[in-house]
Order: sequence, then structure tokens, then C-alpha cells
Amino acid sequence: MKSSTSKPHLPYSNPLCVSRKTMNTKRNIKEIAPLLADDFVDLEESIFDTELYAAFLTKNSYKLGIYKKYLICKLHDSWIINIINRNDSLQIELNDFSTYVFAHSIIDKFELPIDTDHISFPLTIELKGKLKIEYNKVDEIGNLIEIEPLKLDEYLYEQVSKIENDRIEIVFHFWKSNLNTDKPGERIIVIASAKDILLTENQDKAWNEILGNEYNDYYQYFKEQFDSERYVSDHNECEKLITEFENRNKK
Repeated sequence: MKSSTSKPHLPYSNPLCVSRKTMNTKRNIKEIAPLLADDFVDLEESIFDTELYAAFLTKNSYKLGIYKKYLICKLHDSWIINIINRNDSLQIELNDFSTYVFAHSIIDKFELPIDTDHISFPLTIELKGKLKIEYNKVDEIGNLIEIEPLKLDEYLYEQVSKIENDRIEIVFHFWKSNLNTDKPGERIIVIASAKDILLTENQDKAWNEILGNEYNDYYQYFKEQFDSERYVSDHNECEKLITEFENRNKK
């Protein structure tokens, strides 16, 4: 998603991005969440300015907290462990894909007797207070169609669409699998807003339980790279990272 040289189409300055469905008014993904639009409709050119969006997130980092470091695709492909919506709180528990891939790379390199199909590095995103939540499908021209809540399987992307003193709104993009049918899976948009957002990291605890302390230096190096601008959510990149760390420590 490249920055546009034309007038930026910013989610946080366009009132259409935060309005709710009204009679005879169709909401389109291009206005609601332009960062996500090219997964649903063909675009002749970029309609989203990523640099201005990054500045928007930085300006509001005090409201986003730890969640900010995972924004802009760093949770992509994380599968959903559980979603709980109760008591004015929405909790989304994920198996952090980046940590999972790095652990998988360590297990492969050192031939550890660990079943990678059954390991998890959970983190929880929680939206709480004044909670509003809405599930949608998106039609072929980008219009949102509200649906009943349903089970979701994978976290794809997100766009923070609004931040005010007492409200944060996020447009989540999830994948819903259709494992028991011949039909392919489908993309689901969930628009959620609340007073506060919290992110709880449980990956360190899981790493200790699964791999112990022997590979902790590798893990700390991985986390340093993850917290930078480096992309580390790919098996090949994780292999390079491991080699880098070992070569650095030979000196």
C-alpha cells in the first residue's frame, strides 16, 4: 500500500469513516477503512497516505499504549484463540504469528522434539468501556453489509479509524474459514469502538514454558528486531536473524 501523491484520504479526518449506518446510506470500505480497501475492491491508484497515518498513530500513542507497536500489519496471520464479548468488554486473544514463526525456526534449526502444531504465544487485545461492535461482509463494489456475529479464525489487518478523548475506533479485518464446505473462506470486517484499548503480552511466559531458558538470548534478539521497523514474520527472515545473532556473538 503505497502513499498517494494526490490529496490524502485520511480515516481520521473524514466523517464518513466514523458514522454509523443510516437509512438509504451505504457505507463503503474505501471511506470506512481505505487502508484495507485494496483487499476488497480494485483500485486504480492508492487512496491512503501511510506516512500521515503513521504520524497520526505516533501523535496518539498515549491512547494506543502497547497496541501501537503491533499496528500496520505486525499481527497479520495471527490465528484467533478466542473472542469474548461481555460486560462492556471485547477481548481478542491471538497466537502472535511473528513469535510463533521465530519459535518454529528455532525448533527446526536445533531439531527440538516439540510439536509445532500445538504451540501458542498468546496476546490479548481488549477494548473496554462504552463498547460498540459491528460485524460486516463487503460486497464486490466495497459496500459494507452488516451481519450477525460469527466465529472468526484469523487476524489479517486493522485500521485505527478514530481517536478522541473518550473513544477509540478500530476497523478489524479478519478471515473466516469454511473448513466443512467446498466454498472458500471469506473476509469479515469488524468495527469496534470503546473508551480504552489494552494489550496484554503473554509471549514471554509461553516461550519459557515451551523452550525454557536455553534459547533466551536468541529470543531477546528477535524481540529487539521486532520492536524496530524490521519485518521478521517470515520463516526465511527468522533464519537470517538466527544466523545474524550467531555471527555477531562469534566476534
